[in-house]
Amino acid sequence: MASDIDAGDVLARIEAARRKSGADAFLSLTLPDSFDPRRLLDDPQGAGVVASYERPALGLAMVAVGEAGRIEAPWGAGPGALGAQARALVDRPGGGDLPGLRPRLLGGFRFNPNVPAKTPWEGFGAGWLVLPRVLFLATGESNALILAPSAAPNDVAALVERAQRSPGDLDATALRVETPIDRERWLSSVATIASEVRAGLYEKAVLASTQTLAGDAPISIGRALARLRANYADCHLFTMTSGDATFLGASPELLVSLTQGRVRALGLAGSTRRGTDPEEDERLGTALLESAKNRIEHETVVRAIRERLDGATEDLVAPNQPQLRRLRNIQHLSTEISGRVRPGVDVLDLVQRLHPTPAVCGWPFERAREVITQHEAFDRGWYAGPVGWMDGAGDGEFAVGLRSAVVRGPRAWLFAGNGIMGDSVPQQELDEVQLKYRPLSEALGA
Repeated sequence: MASDIDAGDVLARIEAARRKSGADAFLSLTLPDSFDPRRLLDDPQGAGVVASYERPALGLAMVAVGEAGRIEAPWGAGPGALGAQARALVDRPGGGDLPGLRPRLLGGFRFNPNVPAKTPWEGFGAGWLVLPRVLFLATGESNALILAPSAAPNDVAALVERAQRSPGDLDATALRVETPIDRERWLSSVATIASEVRAGLYEKAVLASTQTLAGDAPISIGRALARLRANYADCHLFTMTSGDATFLGASPELLVSLTQGRVRALGLAGSTRRGTDPEEDERLGTALLESAKNRIEHETVVRAIRERLDGATEDLVAPNQPQLRRLRNIQHLSTEISGRVRPGVDVLDLVQRLHPTPAVCGWPFERAREVITQHEAFDRGWYAGPVGWMDGAGDGEFAVGLRSAVVRGPRAWLFAGNGIMGDSVPQQELDEVQLKYRPLSEALGA
């Protein structure tokens, strides 16, 4: 608990730092290690949280409150077009305890910015990056907050107090399936896509699906995040809020990260369930590694990532053999690709190059997008799009918005998809996609 933090002391430190650094400086203040900014996510809309990003296993948490600035992505354009504008927004003078600690932008982008938004994505737009008025940052080694010049000291002190209050009971809302996955459409689409792949029209297409859950009371986002944090600590947890809707998830898939010139990307494709005991789990994992269908699907993803990064990087390295990435209810084939970027490349440039990967779209990219448009009768919105953060140096990290849902009051829209290859079996693909719904449906209370 962080009950020993005095909000009045925080207020005095802010005012002293402002007098020393000037009204236009971003301020950073250290906080005790015991302070947990994630408590603001118990009721994110009540606290004014606009976005959050977590890596629980690493102790990393960013909680963004209020807006000091925002960059909207134009329809039809990609994230790379925002790089210079984004860096200019956060590359400002700093002061306070850690003057070198840079402010950060948090946000995300649609899977396809070329199609108009439909329910439940109204208000999210083609994408945005927000500069928080107050950013709480926990790195696993230290805690700090970064204040924009427009942050009111009294409001910051109130947030510190709020984060120290007991949240009370985060009541579960009993949810029912209001609109299930369209089974017949799914089975028919898988069969059609598989036959077209066998005919050589394209290599792969990723077919997504949606289902709606509903309850009799507003869904507790804080409770859902607590469950995801506990059960999927190795994933990228995120929330992105627009109006009364919050997009949240626990993605297993890194799209790209950039730190001091070093780039990392993850190829994640090919999956199977976890076993009920260690022996079965090992057998399933070995079968996944030896599966021709899954290995081809995975190698398509890795090849595409390497090709797309080639012009922006040097010394790019990817192992020849995938590893198993085991999550609570599913295991995937995984390959990490790393290297160094060329001068002038920022994380949004890399997002532009990599999104969408064959793991969430298919290959070749343009043909796969046409197939998706033909077979999916709903709007993916930000599902399978990039979500993450960047700083004024152009460094940052974006995950793929998978294992995700949009929550609006008592209703949640869930999304999940599978890569369809020539030897895909419709019923098996249906079983797998329903497995991918489980993290969010359980966390939300279904």
